[in-house]
Amino acid sequence: MDTLVTLNFIGYAAVLAGGLVLGTLFGRGIVSDLSGIVHSLELRVIALETTLHIVRSSSAPGTDPATAAIKSHAEATEKLAAAIETHAAAKAAGN
Repeated sequence: MDTLVTLNFIGYAAVLAGGLVLGTLFGRGIVSDLSGIVHSLELRVIALETTLHIVRSSSAPGTDPATAAIKSHAEATEKLAAAIETHAAAKAAGN
């Protein structure tokens, strides 16, 4: 019975050693392939970010609809503030 247990442990050790060797050999290949894929993906993302940054910086600041809406809102707020000040001054003069 002891002999079977010992042989079983030797078999496990042999499988472990073989798995370690095969994992190391194929793992290096897989890691190098994956690192190449990740590197090319990073280069594409960097190129896309650079392109978007250049396009945004070269566009005219007044043509953006969001900028125009913010400017319009700011003008309306200034008009409202002036009207409130005028109303407050008229009310204070009336009292």
